Amino acid sequence: MSFLSPALLVGLLAAAIPPLIHLILRRRAVLVRFSALEFILRSNRKTARRFKMKQIMLMVLRSALLALIAVAVARPILDEDDSSQLVRSASNGATVVVVDAGFAMGYVLGDERLLDRARNQARELLRGGVAKVALVVAGDAVNVPVAEATSDVVEIQKAIDEVALGHRADRLPEAVSRAYEILADEPPTLPRRVVVLTTPAGATSALPPPPPSGGQPVELIPVDVSGGRETPNCAVVDVSLRPAPEMGSGHWRIDAQVANYGSRRVERLPVSVGVETTTRLTGFVTLDPGAQTVKSFYLPVEGVEAVPAWVKIEGDALTADDRRAFWLHPAPRVRLLAVNGDPQPTPYRDELFYVERALAPSATAGARVILTISGQDVVDQHDFSQFDVILLANVQGLSEAQGRRLSGFVRNGGGLLVTMGDRVAPGEMNERIGGLLPRTLRTVRRAGDAAASDEGGDRRSARLDQIDLQHPLFGGFGGGRLASMGKVRVRRYMLLDPSPEAGGAVPIFLDNGAPYLLTRALGRGRVALLTSTIDRDWGDLPIRPDFVPLLHRIVGYLTRTATVNAAPVLLGQPARIQVTDRRIGRLQVRTPTGTLRLSERPRAPDADWLFDETTAPGHYRLSADPPLPGVQPPRGFSVALDPQGSDLRPSTRSPSADPGKEQTKAAAVGITRRTELWHAALALLFVMLLGEALLLFKRRREDPNGPPPQGTGAAVG
Repeated sequence: MSFLSPALLVGLLAAAIPPLIHLILRRRAVLVRFSALEFILRSNRKTARRFKMKQIMLMVLRSALLALIAVAVARPILDEDDSSQLVRSASNGATVVVVDAGFAMGYVLGDERLLDRARNQARELLRGGVAKVALVVAGDAVNVPVAEATSDVVEIQKAIDEVALGHRADRLPEAVSRAYEILADEPPTLPRRVVVLTTPAGATSALPPPPPSGGQPVELIPVDVSGGRETPNCAVVDVSLRPAPEMGSGHWRIDAQVANYGSRRVERLPVSVGVETTTRLTGFVTLDPGAQTVKSFYLPVEGVEAVPAWVKIEGDALTADDRRAFWLHPAPRVRLLAVNGDPQPTPYRDELFYVERALAPSATAGARVILTISGQDVVDQHDFSQFDVILLANVQGLSEAQGRRLSGFVRNGGGLLVTMGDRVAPGEMNERIGGLLPRTLRTVRRAGDAAASDEGGDRRSARLDQIDLQHPLFGGFGGGRLASMGKVRVRRYMLLDPSPEAGGAVPIFLDNGAPYLLTRALGRGRVALLTSTIDRDWGDLPIRPDFVPLLHRIVGYLTRTATVNAAPVLLGQPARIQVTDRRIGRLQVRTPTGTLRLSERPRAPDADWLFDETTAPGHYRLSADPPLPGVQPPRGFSVALDPQGSDLRPSTRSPSADPGKEQTKAAAVGITRRTELWHAALALLFVMLLGEALLLFKRRREDPNGPPPQGTGAAVG
């Protein structure tokens, strides 16, 4: 039982008024014995006791009257599942019962889950004497435990009892279509119907309409197993992760998006973020009805391996979507050797002035770059195998031995970034490392209009024009985050030799069609060539806002370090596995349930490595199979529930113009019976008023003069 106006129940306090009045006005009389009246008082004691009992009954009756008035004004109602209509409609012909077993059916209403209520309604259907029944379950997959309509109640009852809750939320339309296929084998002259036991949202969703048939049309009856009761729910619908250099090196910002799928405002809902089994931070959010908000947390990430993390809210009636898992990846460590070909005593004129600041710890929360700067004269003192990336900045006169060392470094998995400058000799560079470069160097060229005067600054420079956002270097970067790239001015650049057989790619062009940034994969390593300088001698890229993220992207691309992406894969969707070490040919995947699965590397060298068995939400851990010494474990991934399944509210879509669909909607609403009890409360109120009148009338007949006022004067004894 519930109330349409529960706030008016405060009127129940009025039931205490009659007892309070009785206690306040009750006073003890002074007892004075008088022998002449002793005989009369003895004969009247029995009448007094009866009179006192009627007074108590009258006081209780008046308190009940006041309480009943408050209850009637609050308008009590009683919601009951009315399955009789459904049972009568299924008493003949063939019926296919579709049970929704998605995670939303785990919603606890009262003291039972929606799935349990669906089982009960299915059992009620069987007890009503249906002719023939089949069963379809929409869980993680569409399961058909009873594939043909049968009258074997025992078999169907057993199948209903074995229905288990799943994690998917999108299988219901497919299950309804499967039910139509089962009914296609039944005689079209008999009634055929599909009964769908589902959530309020599922009962009002766009289910597939019945197919046309030559006989009686198939009737679709969606049943809201909640009985029309409200099903408010809050859920964590998304988690995003990004570096937070403003908080210090190694800090990350975690944004948790929380939604309120209810009609009431939620005040100070606790939201927590944790690592492993430990809660690290807790905050609070306030959500308006139907609103979403983002709660941000800042966490430092230590260590060298990724750790499982999670965001959760305080548990409610549907606990499956209160927690969202993700991996908290530490910033990858990149060892970079920068060879300075043009060192200067004045810091801001130095070739690597802007590189040092762009790769400083305060600017690289997404990667831990260990920068080693070397002069060209002492570069032979360094062991190239101790570095991940080598930067040749405006370098002149490489020796043959240095060229061979660089070639071996790249082919064994290292990254090489070459930038131009006044000290670069194209012919000598081609001779030493021409086999590594995407294209060989020709000569330095001035950009812009050669006839422009010094006043025509725009005509004496070129701009970046074509940016290939599909290149792996810009994966997930987004065009909106490259706004300043189009404003970069390039005064001089290195002209390259055209080659129809040139390998690699050109992710950035100048507006005159000349390549600005080129990349190439060679062996296990990668090479990037910037045809301008890394300082301001030939252009103003280093002073543009996009210089820092672009340099980070180049370094990450050369080391095959993928951008950290904490976004979980939706359940049932393939997960992309990021494995850069070619020695790993097979992976062992441990699912959140502890099950082990094997995944083979695709044979095509450029094909994505995908894992399809994302059947449970949570953390998935990866390891090489067989284990390889000295190889770091690949990054795991996380799987999350589809947030669309968290909204259990009935759809507000307009009724369809199809009469069959209108009938379907009416059937779904008519399964629940609501009884208003306030009429009965008012009727009982009149009966109690009549009872009070009878008590008063009877008391006055027995004592026409009325009882002596109590508590006034003296009592005679």
